[in-house]
Amino acid sequence: MNQFDDELQRMEEIEREEEQIFQDAINLDDPISSLDVSHPVTVPMGTTIKTVVTKLHEKSAGCVLVVKKDKLAGILTERDILLKITGNGYDFNSILVDDYMTHDPEFLYMTDPVAYALNKMYVGGFRNVPIVDESRRPVGLVGITDVIRMIANYFAQEILNLPPEPKRQVVTRPEGG
Repeated sequence: MNQFDDELQRMEEIEREEEQIFQDAINLDDPISSLDVSHPVTVPMGTTIKTVVTKLHEKSAGCVLVVKKDKLAGILTERDILLKITGNGYDFNSILVDDYMTHDPEFLYMTDPVAYALNKMYVGGFRNVPIVDESRRPVGLVGITDVIRMIANYFAQEILNLPPEPKRQVVTRPEGG
């Protein structure tokens, strides 16, 4: 073997080690509880949209989980408010969350794998998935940002060491043969 072959072999070993480290650190079979999921903002059924909007603003949240007798009954997102309510001349003090929420939303448990959350988000087009306990009481909310945060935490050195204004290369010709 010559020096070039030795270097090539070492580079391949390093790549395999990095792949194994990545697989060990970020495993889609890990339970959702391994993520830093946020505590959900909840409101009872019968809450006015004004109260919901106020809570969303106060908590800097993107959605509220609606509960009935402490169990998950629905979800209302900022997007729902914008598309279903805003601009229609409704009085936010008189309309209720019950009429605009998504009833019986899909949910997961803390013990479900992260892959299940990603699947629900991708297939259903959701940004957030409610997490409930065995009694169907909301205990968390997992969002795509939680998964990105998990990946970013693993690659913190690489991300933090990027130049302040990375140069973006524009490919003017197709790559390949």
